[in-house]
Amino acid sequence: MGEEKNLTAANAISNYEKVYEYFRERLLKVDHYKIAEKLLLDIDEENIYIPYFHKKYAWIRTTGQIIPCEEEAPLEMSDRLLMMHHLYYYQDTAMPSTDKVPFREIRQAACFEGAYQKLALRPIVETFSGHPEKFKERAKVLGGRLEKYGDVSVTFQAFPTIEITVIFWDGDEEFPASANMLFDRNITQWIHPESVPGLAETASHWLTGLPREGV
Repeated sequence: MGEEKNLTAANAISNYEKVYEYFRERLLKVDHYKIAEKLLLDIDEENIYIPYFHKKYAWIRTTGQIIPCEEEAPLEMSDRLLMMHHLYYYQDTAMPSTDKVPFREIRQAACFEGAYQKLALRPIVETFSGHPEKFKERAKVLGGRLEKYGDVSVTFQAFPTIEITVIFWDGDEEFPASANMLFDRNITQWIHPESVPGLAETASHWLTGLPREGV
């Protein structure tokens, strides 16, 4: 059983590497200044610089690889693919909206509701139930903007054009603890719909300190 699980994980990593390579090759051939201007990213002759949650990374324009700009900036495959999806899948006509909506109202991503509940919301509830002050402390450490939703809430800047608001309600005698997230209604104009639950899981991962189930 253990060998089968390791083999499955290895195959998944291999497939993700192939996907990464697909985007890497294509992004080398497009207008990098156009990308940077639309996504509000800094650019120079060598790199496009990508603020991603509370860290900063560089996409190397000659190789298509992504590297951290800081010593302690973890970079898993899931992070690299989310950045690639943002650089590649944004729409030329993308515009921010004034509406923040829950995941189920993002039409193109709603089919991933089950994964979103399991991978993004459940870890928050399990980690902070009975400890909302720890949520607030962690949000401040990560540089999030505290909000007034629920018992405690925070907005993270996933990318310069993408915000995610995480909301937590602690439990009481009548209701169990719960969590939710709010997204710009137009988020799928800025990134592939399949990446929305990935960004939600990443926000949850940073808040809780728990590992992601993805690669």
